[in-house]
Amino acid sequence: MCQLFETNSHLINYFRFPSGDDISKILSHFFYIIVCICLVVFPLTSIWSQPTEPNKKENPNQNSNLEPNESKQENGIRVTGKKDQRDREILRTPNSISRLNEQEIQDAGINRTNDIDKQVPNFSIIDSGSRNFTYFNIRGMRSIAFSEPAVGLILDGIPLNDNVALNTELYGLENIEVYRGSQATLFGKNFQGGVVEIKTKKPTNVAEGKITLDFGNYKKQETSVYYNAPIIYDKLYFGVAGKTTEREGYLSNVTGFYYPNNRPYELPVEIYKTHPDGRKGRAGRFRLYFTPNEIFEADLQISAESFDDGALNLVNYLGAKSEREKALLQGCVAAPSNCSKLYGTYINRVNGDRKVYWDYEGKSNVTGNTYSLATTTKLPFTNLKTASAIRKMDIDPITADSDFTKIDQNRSIYIEKATTFLNDIYFESKDKHNPLQFKVGVFSSNKVTNIDQAREHRVQLYVINDFPGLSAPTQEKNLSRLHDRNISFYTHNSYTFFDKFTITLGARLERQESKLSHIEQAVGVSGVNPLGGTLLLSDPYSVNNRYNYNVSRVIFDYKPIENLMFFIGVSRGYKNAGYSTVVNIPSKASFKPEINDTIEAGIKSEFFKGKFGLKYTQFYTETQDFHVIRAINLSQYVNLNAELVTIRGYELETFIKPQKDLKLGTSAGYTEGIFNRFQDTVLNRNFNGKWVHFIPKYDIVSYLQYRNDFGIFFRGEFQAVGQMYFAADNTVYSDPYYVLNARIGYETDKLSAYLYMNNINDRYYFTSYIDGTFQAVPGAPKTYGFMLTYKI
Repeated sequence: MCQLFETNSHLINYFRFPSGDDISKILSHFFYIIVCICLVVFPLTSIWSQPTEPNKKENPNQNSNLEPNESKQENGIRVTGKKDQRDREILRTPNSISRLNEQEIQDAGINRTNDIDKQVPNFSIIDSGSRNFTYFNIRGMRSIAFSEPAVGLILDGIPLNDNVALNTELYGLENIEVYRGSQATLFGKNFQGGVVEIKTKKPTNVAEGKITLDFGNYKKQETSVYYNAPIIYDKLYFGVAGKTTEREGYLSNVTGFYYPNNRPYELPVEIYKTHPDGRKGRAGRFRLYFTPNEIFEADLQISAESFDDGALNLVNYLGAKSEREKALLQGCVAAPSNCSKLYGTYINRVNGDRKVYWDYEGKSNVTGNTYSLATTTKLPFTNLKTASAIRKMDIDPITADSDFTKIDQNRSIYIEKATTFLNDIYFESKDKHNPLQFKVGVFSSNKVTNIDQAREHRVQLYVINDFPGLSAPTQEKNLSRLHDRNISFYTHNSYTFFDKFTITLGARLERQESKLSHIEQAVGVSGVNPLGGTLLLSDPYSVNNRYNYNVSRVIFDYKPIENLMFFIGVSRGYKNAGYSTVVNIPSKASFKPEINDTIEAGIKSEFFKGKFGLKYTQFYTETQDFHVIRAINLSQYVNLNAELVTIRGYELETFIKPQKDLKLGTSAGYTEGIFNRFQDTVLNRNFNGKWVHFIPKYDIVSYLQYRNDFGIFFRGEFQAVGQMYFAADNTVYSDPYYVLNARIGYETDKLSAYLYMNNINDRYYFTSYIDGTFQAVPGAPKTYGFMLTYKI
């Protein structure tokens, strides 16, 4: 199947769209018209046209997802008559959206954010070896170091815009929705690649909860729990949820002879090994939900998380089972003195996939705290909603053996402390049956980040030569302070004619003010001062920038019958400008915003009383000033702007239920990203025509799922991922791969038990690569375990 997708990728070229210049002109003409209509006419029209609704008490416990003659879920997991109203809403929404409800989340075994991408087409998660630096990628729009996330994570209406939040534990979930494409006009925070929206279980008048225990190989132990209950019936409710997790590392740090410089004629000897990349952590959430009267409700949440993730999950890229000779030869040309060592490594490590040879194992500690308040005020003709939050995130510290050898030469140390204040206020439609739907809001954020990124030199001779007056160990530090402020006005509106044809117009105006203060210095042992000395390595500098963004969105959709829709839309998205924080040259610190123009068309359908469904979307994007990370040396990195990148592709989701107990489903995505114009100013090389790196060419998941009335459950999955380049010159890459997963269980109203196994074929593959090194991040090996769930 992998070969079939690779060899026939040219078939995608049949779908061609207008050029980016044409799209830009269209958007420019539309923009100011849309702003006037959306910001003024639509809200006023809604207020004038909506009929006054009689006052009635809304019971928070009322199950609004049920239609007449449908039974609601009491205790059991499986309720055959239940329909999900939100699924119907998504079917009639002209956007490419994947949704997983509570049952589907459990069936797919989603326990953390890194599990979501395996179930969603054209969504990949780039894991850099640490939870602290994880990047979401949708349709080639990706997050990278130094920049804001291109794909956002929104938890219960609160955007969490730091990379730590993108790789966290999940518990007490209601549903997950993944929006593909720019969402600048729909959500308060701008995200040009898409949005992962997660909602947790909201307390009601009915006390409910669940405890889940998960034990597996690698000494895995996880416990998650949530419990919601009323304090004052119909007025005040509370919820608590939490999770603890722990497992042994997948890597083996080996001590012995001939590591890491073994030659082809030398037989490595292992004496001792540890598993340095073990993971452990805990997270919790407390919630108060207040409904004092018929028109007001408030949702207060406090959450905290703390994780100790051990050493970075990095291995030698040349030690893979698959062929790496081309990259090896290029490495020899670039560094002839290392060729013998690299070749010896390649020859002798092909059977030691997850072996490393570090003198220093390192650690990775992170804490996060979020305080949020969301309110809803039900006015006569509209709803007023607010969302305010304070997010504190500390990485303190990440430490690693940066020379990746058993010789104690260099260590890397990274500390980051960030505080974000955000506020979102908006009006939205109250009557979902009104042909006119609108949303108008103001979003503001203020984020302050302090970063201490150091490289510790531990060889005396090197320190004396490069940092006169200091002795080993000496830390070469880049100290940075970032202050970023944003305010935006956004609106997203639609009008439906004759229940068949809908036009959607959206717009966003945003202003960004950002400042970087930077200093580079060396701090180490000093012969003059026993307490230590400091050496200034470059002049301190500050950079200030201001940007104004204006984007718009136009969508047309046609619904000839209830369960069938066609849509086509044009939109513009952007990713904010920013600063590279580890460069001592002011002119190289700033990088420009990334602007993309997209046209997409799709179809959504569901037939035979929900027994068959199909969603298909095709898209074409042209991006100006595409963000690319580049290593200057082992201590400094910069963010470059590729002048023009084109990305095209499609996504498909389909399922069939041949009978009530059996379901078969497939989702597939294809993305082709090309550098049209990219002059790498660091390498002084032209990469025009090369594939954009860190974008999988395709992803597929097919599953067969069986659940009967006697409580028997089975799910088998086939997951495949296409080739992904790790370098702009396309010489370093991950081969296509597939994995098999299985899950079998027995379910009752209260207690359920499951046996599971992931990556049954124990496929060895890579998910990321560290620029400027031969170090890569491997995916998880074969894992298996037992899960027990009890409903309170």
